[in-house]
Amino acid sequence: MKDNKDFLEPIMAFLVCTACITILEGVVGMILYPEQKFGYDAFLSPPLFGFCSVLLGIVTYSKKELSVKQVLIRRGIHLLLIEGLILGVNYVAGIIFEPLVFWMLVAAIALVFVTVYVVLWLNDKRSAAMFNEQLKRYQQQILETENRLD
Repeated sequence: MKDNKDFLEPIMAFLVCTACITILEGVVGMILYPEQKFGYDAFLSPPLFGFCSVLLGIVTYSKKELSVKQVLIRRGIHLLLIEGLILGVNYVAGIIFEPLVFWMLVAAIALVFVTVYVVLWLNDKRSAAMFNEQLKRYQQQILETENRLD
């Protein structure tokens, strides 16, 4: 079951991240740059940033159980890497933001980051609840079987 989670979690993170980035780009774009129009190639940036963000999540991977402090530190590093990636790509592309827009972008990236982790946490919580419910039913079946044998 752990192997299945290791496979599916990055895929789910990619999909949630890409959806959030798409929404973010649309909202921020309509507010700050309503006159700007894009071609179809603009549809490629959310999945690209989503993929790179999930790939940078390698810093959160560990074979051993991490403490809460270690997890938070690694997630902080992950967020800084994502911030650097997105701001760096914009800078390399020659896009320089005004200070207000820069800080709005930093905050928006952090919001997407937190949203992705909240959605993943909610999914894990739901899966754990389903697993616990199935375990209770299984234990009840064993108890009933033992009672019939007595």
